[in-house]
Amino acid sequence: MRAFLIAMAIALSGCADHKSTPNYTRTDGAPVDPEKVQAVLAQCKGEAATGAGSSDPGIIPYYGEIAQQRKETTLLDACMARNGYIQAQQ
Repeated sequence: MRAFLIAMAIALSGCADHKSTPNYTRTDGAPVDPEKVQAVLAQCKGEAATGAGSSDPGIIPYYGEIAQQRKETTLLDACMARNGYIQAQQ
């Protein structure tokens, strides 16, 4: 039984939510330089983190965190689009 539980834990760990870097493509159709997109992504993540600021959690703190994450995602996507990158369709 113990071996079965260990095997299931290993198998299901592949299903865990991994926060991977989104796959970006150029808006002009040019080939994507992985080093350049990583540099732009790092810059945009910094802008999104500082631009989103800290939101007031309000009555229910969990919803404040969701609003903060959405704001950062929106700012990140806008910055990447400004630099000529959009998320590729999966």
